[in-house]
Amino acid sequence: MAVTTRSLTGTTHKLDAWFVGKLILIFFRIMLGAWMIVSGASHLLSVFGYPPIFPQPLGNMHPSNVMLVSLLEVGLFDLVKTVELVVGLCLVFNVFVPLALAVALPVSYMVFHNSIALNFRYERIFSTYMAVWCLYMNIILLLAHIRYYLPMLRMRAPMGRLEDLKGLATIFQDPDRPQGGR
Repeated sequence: MAVTTRSLTGTTHKLDAWFVGKLILIFFRIMLGAWMIVSGASHLLSVFGYPPIFPQPLGNMHPSNVMLVSLLEVGLFDLVKTVELVVGLCLVFNVFVPLALAVALPVSYMVFHNSIALNFRYERIFSTYMAVWCLYMNIILLLAHIRYYLPMLRMRAPMGRLEDLKGLATIFQDPDRPQGGR
């Protein structure tokens, strides 16, 4: 679907809805990735003795504080922030995006749940608050990459065979470029 507009100078401009949608998805991918890089790097800098980019809040309400402090005390917060950093790099550099989005979903949900439910800030559900949009962008991008997840959603999937490992050679090939040509 294309929208055509005419300017006062008589110039015709075409705006393709598919192109605009693709630009929005690219923006979401880069924005989510950049946010995760900054969030993960900020915490990991402090682990290595450097000042964080921004201090990690420990929650305004008791349930949020308990969750975050518990994650810190048992060392899982370092893992969460490492996952954020790696996922962010994958999203920004557009590598292994379907895998990165699937790995990011629990982290995105945890950020959303902490921000909204554990801090009792339900008014933020429809806001532009990044902790909310982290989950929204993750879900929208997952849906945009649904073709990569559909093969996993089989009711009774047969088990793989050893020769299926030959398919590993194809993971670095561009799926949009025809094979055999340059």
